[in-house]
Formats: sequence, structure tokens, C-alpha cells
Amino acid sequence: MAPIYEYEAISRGGERVAGRIEADRSNIAAKQLKESGYYVTSIKEVQEKKDLGSVLKASGRVKTKDLTIFSHQFAAMIDAGISLVDAFNILYEEAEHPKLKEVIREIQEDIETGSSLSDAMSRHPKVFPELYCQLVRAGETGGVLNTVLNQLAAHYDKQEEINGKVKSALYYPITILVIAVFVVIFLVVKIVPTFVGMFNSSGAALPLPTRILLGASDFLQTYWWALLLGIGGLLAIFYSYRQTSSGELQLDKLILKIPVIGNMMQKVILSRFSSTLAILLGSGVDLISSLNIVEDVVGNKVYANALIEARGQVREGVSFSRPLANMPIFPSILVQMVKIGEESGNLEMMLNKVSNFYDREVGNAVEASISLIEPLMIVFLAGVVGFIVISIVLPMFEMFQQF
Repeated sequence: MAPIYEYEAISRGGERVAGRIEADRSNIAAKQLKESGYYVTSIKEVQEKKDLGSVLKASGRVKTKDLTIFSHQFAAMIDAGISLVDAFNILYEEAEHPKLKEVIREIQEDIETGSSLSDAMSRHPKVFPELYCQLVRAGETGGVLNTVLNQLAAHYDKQEEINGKVKSALYYPITILVIAVFVVIFLVVKIVPTFVGMFNSSGAALPLPTRILLGASDFLQTYWWALLLGIGGLLAIFYSYRQTSSGELQLDKLILKIPVIGNMMQKVILSRFSSTLAILLGSGVDLISSLNIVEDVVGNKVYANALIEARGQVREGVSFSRPLANMPIFPSILVQMVKIGEESGNLEMMLNKVSNFYDREVGNAVEASISLIEPLMIVFLAGVVGFIVISIVLPMFEMFQQF
């Protein structure tokens, strides 16, 4: 259903009129009114009342996957010679994400009123990041918008693949941990209490593991609400701390120090850094402007701060590889490749090679982390369940010995 617009206008007879009209866009509605003999003084879209579910859905974040699909579709239409306005009309019809759909319509209206594509996209930073807008601007300037869009589509394809690998490595242990927590809670709350009466009637001194288990059972049954409040409070404190600049830096440092996971995340960051910088330099964006964009792309405050420092030195005339060489977070292989790229005048190609190298390393790191985490989680779960079983069985043996 097309949007509905409220309008105020002056008729040919000089009378002021007001009403509603249905049209795809505000300019089309105004054109229809003009053709009917009205001079439009104001027109605005009627905002329909939405339930909570639809509001939350419409305000949802546009994910990398949505941006990847958009880029592929947009590139295909530009390759086919379709005009920007017509392309965005098609993209609007094809888009499934409500927020992206809304933004596409606004960009189309901005283009129709004379804005450039990059300027129209830059008005929506939550959907189109600075990287996207800068590359589109470079494509418009050089007349190679179709090439840039294909590069963006390939870039986001690659990022989506890497994100998928990382999620596969993290989802497994998280799933096992959640299952373990529910199993333990079930045993402690539902199974253990059935043995309490038996233990109390025996009159025998209970072993320490059994006393600990019974205490945990009583606590969970009596103060479960306090436990939930405590967990909620800790999560709120963690989230608030994460939003501060110092908190973000400290937590990002901690992530890089976690065994196995830290090594994998470092490779993801380095791959993201090198591939993003390569595509920016290849599109004609200068190094200083590119580094400014990459700082927001790496997704880790430690690396972002390092790139800010490197950018400052590059602005003063220092070669890019020199500050990187003085920072331990950048491996020597990356520094050497950057140095060779600078000396040969082909930094973009070297960065692509670095990106491909770390893409393979991410795959290896994911396999290694899964192969290591899986047995650790099994041992952890077996240990917890084993402790519960032993805590129940020990006093039963003592009871049998008394008879």
C-alpha cells in the first residue's frame, strides 16, 4: 500500500483546501495535485500508528548481510545501465529489511531533488558506514560507480564469511555452557531435594560435597530472585562500563589476551584492516583519509588507537610502515609487506596479499579453537555432573554401611 499524504493547497478559485492523497512519494503527490489545478502550500506523510513489534522491527540494525545483498543488487542494475532513480525504485521494492527500505526511499527522494548519491547515503550513517560513502563518492568522481559497487559487494561478502567463521567458533561453547547451566539447575532444584529427607533421617554427618550441594539447592530454591537480580545488575554494569572509552579499551585488551580466542580475533582484525585499507587505496582515497575510516572498521579500540597514532605520524611525513613496526600488535609479516608495498608503489596489492593470508589464518584458527574448546567443555560438564552424583552417592554408601 502506498503512503498517504496530508496536504494544504490553494484551488484555482483562490480557496484554501486540505485533504489526503495516496502516492508512492511526496513529489508524485504534489505533481498529481498540481495537475488537478491546485497550488500546494504544504504536504507531509501521515505517520501510521504501529504496534511495539513493528516499531522494534523497523528500528532494527541493518546487518552486514543486508548491506551485501543491497550492494549486489545495486551493482547489477548499474552494470545494466539502469538510472539511479529507477534503480532505487527497484531496490525499494526488493528490500526486505524495514529500516533499509525506509532509507532507500529517502535516498531516492534526495537524488531526485539534486543530491549526489554519496551525499544522500552519508545522511544515514547507521546504515551506510563512512567506508561505503567514501567509495561511492570516489566511484562517482571517477565515473566507475559500477566497479566500486562490485568491489563493495565482494568486500562485504568476505566480511560476512569471516563473521560466519567466528560465530561458528563461539556459538558451540556458548550453547554447551547454556545447556550445562540448565542441566545443573534442574538437578539441584528438582532431583537433590528428593534425597534431603532421606539424609536428614539418617542422622549421620554428611560429607562436605553433600553439604555444599544441599546448601546450593536451598539457596536456588529460596533466593532464585536475588540470583536473577544479581546477574541482571552485573550485566547492566558491564554494559555501562563497555560504553565508556576506558571500559571499551580495557575490555578490548582483555579479548586479545584470552587464550585461543584472542589469537583468532587478532587475525580477524588484521584481515579486516588490510582488506578495507586496500579497497580504499584502490579507489583513489588518500592514505590519511583511508586510515581515518579504517579506525572505525577494525572493531577493536586497541588497534583503533594504534592507527590514530600511525595516522598522526604519516601526516608528519613518516612512512606508514615505520609506526607499525614499533607497535607489537602488528606482526612482522604485515609490517614487511606494507614496507615492500610502499617502496614498490603498490601498497594496495600487498595489502590484498596480507588480507588473503589472514583470511586463511582465520579459518585455521577457527578449526583449532573448536577442536580445543570441545573437549574442554565436555570435561567441564562431566566434572559438574560428576560432583553432583558423588555428592548424592557418598551419604547413601554411609547409610548402607550402618545397616
